[in-house]
This record gives sequence, C-alpha cells and structure tokens, in this order.
Amino acid sequence: MDRNEIVAELFRLQDKDYARMQARIIPTVSPDKIIGVRTPALRNFAKRLSKDQDIGEFLSYLPHQYFDEDQLHAFVISLERRLDKCIAEVDAFLPFIDNWATCDQLSPKAFKKEPEKLLPYIQIWMKSDETYTVRFAIGL
Repeated sequence: MDRNEIVAELFRLQDKDYARMQARIIPTVSPDKIIGVRTPALRNFAKRLSKDQDIGEFLSYLPHQYFDEDQLHAFVISLERRLDKCIAEVDAFLPFIDNWATCDQLSPKAFKKEPEKLLPYIQIWMKSDETYTVRFAIGL
C-alpha cells in the first residue's frame, strides 16, 4: 500500500469529533494536521500494514503530513519484532516526533525482550536536543 492509499484509508476512518478533541489536548500539532482516527482503528490498521512488504516506503516518507500518519508510524514500529531493525526505525523516526501523544504511543515490543541492549541507545537519545526524543528515552 503506498502513502496515498494509506492517507485515503485514514480519511475513511476519520471521526471529526475525535479530531476536535485531539486538537484541544495536543497543542503542539496544528488542528488541520489532525485527521481524527481513533486509536483502536489505528492499531488495527498498523497490524495490517506491518504485514505489507512495502511498508518500508511509508516508514521512510518523513516527515509525515498528518498527525495520524505519525501515530500509525509509531504503531507499525511498535509491532516490529527484530530488535536491530526496530532500533533503526525508532532512531530514524524520533527526530520527527513533535507531540506527547505520538511519543507516548511508541512502545516497541522488541524492546521488552532485550532491555539490556537498549542502554547505549537510551544514553544517546537522552543527550538529544529534541524534546520528544528525550521524553522517549526517559520513558524507557
């Protein structure tokens, strides 16, 4: 599925009331960048996309235009089971996170299996000038 198809699907899943609520609680994101897809729908979509061999194209398309794309991106990364690939994807994505919600949704399953291997990366992320990179590292 290419990026245009992904964005079209996000708009099909849109809930405008939810978008308005998100705009109120996520002040660092412009309301016109919020489509308004509820978290369970995003998680289900991420599960489908994570099986797509072309998902790397979407993950490499940064920065995303919409907040919901960032959320979807975080959920897809969180499903990655291979630690090295997961770390690389997180490292590439962190500089583009511009809000607490996306930062807090990024919770890779692979990190839970081998937490001791994360310490060097956490130390690097803690020294970042990017607010949400540091927040992510603190959360780990």
